[in-house]
Amino acid sequence: MHIIVCYDPTNYSPVEREEEYYEELQSVVDEIPERDMKIVIDDFNAKVGRNNRGIKNVIGVECLNEFANKNGALLISFCSANNLVIGGILFQKKNIHKYTWTSPCGIYKSQIEHITINKERSGNLINVRSYRGADISSDHQLLIATLKLKLKVHNRKVERIYRGDTTKLLEEEHRETFASECRKEFAVLETLREEEQAINEQISVS
Repeated sequence: MHIIVCYDPTNYSPVEREEEYYEELQSVVDEIPERDMKIVIDDFNAKVGRNNRGIKNVIGVECLNEFANKNGALLISFCSANNLVIGGILFQKKNIHKYTWTSPCGIYKSQIEHITINKERSGNLINVRSYRGADISSDHQLLIATLKLKLKVHNRKVERIYRGDTTKLLEEEHRETFASECRKEFAVLETLREEEQAINEQISVS
């Protein structure tokens, strides 16, 4: 599992700054093996909207904000390119559990922070919601995701041990055959030992 935590420029930042940000984020994502779980947690400052036509593999329809802003479009493009799903838009929640930011005047509320995960692992994501009760001295709410992980157990392969039938040695015929085979094996070992000794003597003389 790889968790990337970052902070996106505001929606009013220059285009060059946004491009630089996503290039840097992309370089980090590219280093993660494809088979691993990727989770990107970010204050994207992104409203992704409810229109998921053509991008159902990225977002659902449970967004608090009806329309996407510039950062939202960039986030959707980034997720599409990296096969990521925006988790908070998948779950049906009350609006009070969707918004992650409140304006200083207390009137406007937006869902601009998001938790994304690679699509093939999105089944591990069982809940995403914001919590208003935490006292964190901020105009942002806590956004928490709940994951359920299934760890695969790799069973060690047990080699089967062959056990000979020693009762056959009680029979004269099998006993003589066994003794003959043993003499042959020891004869080969003795020959190898003599050849090794001869080579060592030659090396010592030279």
